[in-house]
Amino acid sequence: MWKSMFYKEWIKIRLVFWLSVIVGVGVTLAMYMIIRSELADTPVNHYLWKIMNRDFVFFTLFKFLPLGIGLLIGLAQFIPEMTEKRIKLTLHLPINEEKAGLQMVAFGVMSLTIIFSLMFLVFIGIGRYYFPYEIIRVAAITVAPWFMSGFAAFFIAGMVAIEPIWKYRIAYLVIGGLFIKMFFILWKAGSYIYANGFFLILVVLFSISILFSIYRFRKGEM
Repeated sequence: MWKSMFYKEWIKIRLVFWLSVIVGVGVTLAMYMIIRSELADTPVNHYLWKIMNRDFVFFTLFKFLPLGIGLLIGLAQFIPEMTEKRIKLTLHLPINEEKAGLQMVAFGVMSLTIIFSLMFLVFIGIGRYYFPYEIIRVAAITVAPWFMSGFAAFFIAGMVAIEPIWKYRIAYLVIGGLFIKMFFILWKAGSYIYANGFFLILVVLFSISILFSIYRFRKGEM
């Protein structure tokens, strides 16, 4: 049954998935092309000095990319469930509604993990060519919350899309927006070094939020 469920979800997001891979990897490559151009015009020692002593973040182009991808995947996966009334069929499959909902979420998480892993590998791999380990280590710590914001956006998109009552949708959007804002409050490199573990726990807990909307949808149906 889970294979049929995953195939159904793949049909919905396959175009957005490949577009996200192309844009995510493409923007990362473009960012390093810009850095390469800057290094050609600026002494390397001065560039490194700005990063280490002036809190210069060389990867700001990367900042909201995971957030946008997570939101797009969420919308592509869950909006058709409501506009085309597919959710009714999904929740009437011969498995309980909670399991069906979690399988949908699991597929989305797997898809985002693949996309984000590719982006992260390109980000770190090329970064190690230009910069020493210490700088890339701090960069990895800095971008970690940005990737987690992408997962959070995905969960919030599913929760809002399936929720049948508009006042609750608005409440979820407000709460979700404040939650996502936490990942972007601090702007200095390495600022979230002691908060990443806490953020990860919150995102994992947030992953089951869609069950509230599914429960309310079934309750409204009845």
